[in-house]
Amino acid sequence: MKANSFIMRKNILLPLTLLYAIGGMGLFAGGCGNNPYPAGESAGNTLYRTLTDDPKSLDPTFSYTVDEANICDLIYPSFYKYHYLKREPFQIVLNIGAKEPVRQPYTFTQKDKDGKEVTVQGEKYSFTIRNDLKYQEDASFLPKEEQEKARKIIAEGGKPEKLGPGRAITAADIVYSFKRMADPETHCPVAPFFSDKVIGWNEYSAGFETEKAANYDKEMAGVQLDPNDPYTFHILLNQPYPQLKYLMAMHFTTPQAREAVEFYGKDEYARHPVGCGPYKMEEFKPKQRIVLVKNPNRHKDFYPTEGAPGDQEKGLLADAGKELPLADKVIYNILKEDVTSWNLFQQGYLDAASVGRINYQQVVTTSGGLSEEMKAKGIVLRKDPGVNIYYLAFNMSDPVFGGYTEKKRKLRQAISLSINAQEYIDVLLQGNGLPAEWLVPPSVFGYDPDFKNPYRNPTGNYEKNLEKAKQLLKEAGYPDGVDPTTKQKLVLHYDNVATSPEAQQQVGIISKMIERIGLKVESRTTRSNVFQDKLLKGQHQFIFYGWFADYPDPENFVFLLYGPNEKPGPNSADYKNKEYDKIFEQMRSMNDSPERLALIQKLREISVEDCPWIPLYHPVSMSLNHSWLKNVKAHPIANDWNMYRSVDAEERVRKQREWNQPNYLPLIALVVLLIGGAIPAAQVVRNRINRKVRRDIGGLKS
Repeated sequence: MKANSFIMRKNILLPLTLLYAIGGMGLFAGGCGNNPYPAGESAGNTLYRTLTDDPKSLDPTFSYTVDEANICDLIYPSFYKYHYLKREPFQIVLNIGAKEPVRQPYTFTQKDKDGKEVTVQGEKYSFTIRNDLKYQEDASFLPKEEQEKARKIIAEGGKPEKLGPGRAITAADIVYSFKRMADPETHCPVAPFFSDKVIGWNEYSAGFETEKAANYDKEMAGVQLDPNDPYTFHILLNQPYPQLKYLMAMHFTTPQAREAVEFYGKDEYARHPVGCGPYKMEEFKPKQRIVLVKNPNRHKDFYPTEGAPGDQEKGLLADAGKELPLADKVIYNILKEDVTSWNLFQQGYLDAASVGRINYQQVVTTSGGLSEEMKAKGIVLRKDPGVNIYYLAFNMSDPVFGGYTEKKRKLRQAISLSINAQEYIDVLLQGNGLPAEWLVPPSVFGYDPDFKNPYRNPTGNYEKNLEKAKQLLKEAGYPDGVDPTTKQKLVLHYDNVATSPEAQQQVGIISKMIERIGLKVESRTTRSNVFQDKLLKGQHQFIFYGWFADYPDPENFVFLLYGPNEKPGPNSADYKNKEYDKIFEQMRSMNDSPERLALIQKLREISVEDCPWIPLYHPVSMSLNHSWLKNVKAHPIANDWNMYRSVDAEERVRKQREWNQPNYLPLIALVVLLIGGAIPAAQVVRNRINRKVRRDIGGLKS
């Protein structure tokens, strides 16, 4: 028996070795999938988007960047919203508003410069919101005795098992939002839009200095509740302000729950949004991802049943009348590197992608069309002109490059002439953009296609521009770019968020252009949040920045240089010119007309000479999306477009599998090596077994 058992082990040794090798290959292959999402997640109607960094704030009173607005506007709806499909002209429609506001003349008294009471003719707007609005469920709505336990769980990074039911919303919640905007501690960037127009705004704002939080319990003269209707409030203005309707389409004027702000505190509230919109935030993992899910307490809203010409043929009305939002989830992956985003898009793990230097050659043909490689995968290329501008700006409070003397102007003008906008567009944007001459972009009243900025490309010859720039630099007191006090090249500090290789190239190109006239440029790169803090504190010197229209009116661009809009407002250059401000105040309340155009041209003349900005370009954005992403129509102003989009989840999963097949060649090679190593080992073991068998047999014979 012993001898026979040894022989049996010898015969199965090699097959077992092969079985283990093949089994190991199967296990290895089964575990080598590259899907970055939890199992089964991408099989649902989920949108996958990207952010390059954590949003600095999701507090609707403070948030002002496009990335933040893309999230905020899905959580915090406003009285109006933009029609998703209709453009040219853009249309705003009721969102949480129950009916169009009533506008009436309003007479009030105020003191003039001499302290005398005078009668002033103003305007009164009466807004009525829907009576079916309700906040999302949240811990801040728990009974007081349960809030402390929930607060502790949240502070430790957990989620309370129990949430308070979202309460009903009234006009008082919007009045509270206006009070938050007037609170200097919130640093609301649009507060200057209201402060000189809403009656009593500045007086109410000043009350926070002495009353602190108790000031919220006091009435605000210019934003009042209707005593007869809990869903109606009134805004009282001291002057006509046609743009008010646009501000009522922004998340700053959304309803906010006072108990949520006080429960979380100002800082934590910025990471725990509590709204009544189509989505609510389910997860926020810093540096990883943000997850929005359908808000069960959302108000009823539906996909538009009408669109612009051609929308029907493009399939943009296929979901007409369906309840919004269409997608169950929106997931924002926080990806610092553009290369990572592009790779995930190609694998089918992102629904859309931008077109930039890292992928342009692979995506776009020499004629500007989509490459055959992309077409074969069903990818769609889109080119969309925006209502925006990118620019370089000086800090006008900086002791070296700021100021309003003739020499300071010439210094900035010289630097402006050194920037070749067309070269920038050709190299970095592959020609997709229009050189900017001033603030106002195409498609907005006040844009003049024939205007040529004398400090941008006045000669049409860049070399001649450089000669003029060097002359201006000499007249500014810096011959050949040398600072006479230090005998060294004058240094310009370029503050930026160029943390990716592509962004670093952008900084390099701008720096080299400026250095052509003799100056030295030093890059100061920080993360986006740190950069925003520097702007808020006025610690920057020279920046690259962009402005995306809040609303399609020239006021929304020329106000970028309006003095009272200084930090934390949108005047990132901290530009202050009394003549400019006076003309602006006259122009902003006017309807479009030849008279208004003449005032806009005066604003242009003043600011071009002071040169706080170097207008760079008006972009044409290029983007890609997979065929499974539905209802894609870029909106250059609205930020709530994700609620109109959906995916064909089955097609996405099918193509993910098709595009991410495991590569078995390395595994086969591994198996061959295992087998190759197993055969000699098996032979050695077999020889030893044979010797032992012979000895055992010999022992039996004896």
